[in-house]
Amino acid sequence: MKRYIYLLIPLLTFALVSCEDELEEKAALDVTVSSTGNVTWEGNTVVVKKGTPLTFDFTGNPDFITFFSGESGRKFIYRKRDQVALKDIVSSKLSFSVWYQYGNAATSVNLLKLYLSETFPGLAKNKFEADSVLVEGFAWNDLVDPSKMPTAPSNAANATHFEVDFTPYLGKRMTIAACYKPVSNAAAQPRVNIVGMKIVNTMKDGTTSTLFAGDFNFTPVNMMCHHRLNDQRSMTVNREYGSVTNSTSGIWNLSGATKGDFFIHSSNSGAKLKYSWLVSNMILANACSPDYGQPIKNVTEGTSSYTYIYKTAGTYKATFVATNSNYKAESQVLRELNIKVVE
Repeated sequence: MKRYIYLLIPLLTFALVSCEDELEEKAALDVTVSSTGNVTWEGNTVVVKKGTPLTFDFTGNPDFITFFSGESGRKFIYRKRDQVALKDIVSSKLSFSVWYQYGNAATSVNLLKLYLSETFPGLAKNKFEADSVLVEGFAWNDLVDPSKMPTAPSNAANATHFEVDFTPYLGKRMTIAACYKPVSNAAAQPRVNIVGMKIVNTMKDGTTSTLFAGDFNFTPVNMMCHHRLNDQRSMTVNREYGSVTNSTSGIWNLSGATKGDFFIHSSNSGAKLKYSWLVSNMILANACSPDYGQPIKNVTEGTSSYTYIYKTAGTYKATFVATNSNYKAESQVLRELNIKVVE
């Protein structure tokens, strides 16, 4: 048995149309849900047992369909949100892990220092001498206790984990910095791996928002860039502020920062000592990445249904965004369904 809901709440319909005369056909979409043994209706709410495949059937053929499940990080109403209201946050935590690779205990001494400031004025990013003097002379605060940093090379399984309470910094603009400065080249200067750096804000309703290090917009300040070191000769562009996507000695690799992972590579025994900073833009602790939907149809792929599995009990608002567009105009239609997931 299928139950069809078209214009009734909560299957909400409205259209956002611009220059509609330029489109051959406006976006159109209707969504239904089939009742089965584990899928029923309570009024205008779909009730489904967690872990049960829930199939949405479509009528209409828009160019694109995007699905927002209503789960944390996938809510349509937050698709343009870049900040969480302070009143909604219960706690805020910065977390990450650090481990050293290669070298030995002697070359790991005071290898890395991590700093925090709410008064750092920011890098010019085009005045290297001034920026290098600024980061060296600035009165930084320790982000973590230096005595808690690793003291010898290890591995990912034995990384040192840190969790910093960022609740006192909510609403403030903070700068995070890292200073890599080996003091011995008697053995390899270790590679430093920073893993999973992110700020997680927990809301009053139990949901969370996450801001990964990729959104901190880190900028390297490569203090040895004018020394033309042999093991950095492959870096030919933006030597003062640039990063790399390979393993160049003493240069930051930020290619994994969108997931909170980044590193600065090691140097061989006897190589000239390296020295580099990494400085973020000003970070708003309650900033967040916008929620996003799952594209489930485009102009080259037709679909008459979509199946999704909710794995956690709770209430959700599922949203389907149907779009027709060309280079002159766009037409959108939204369909929303209340979903109740039970044990």
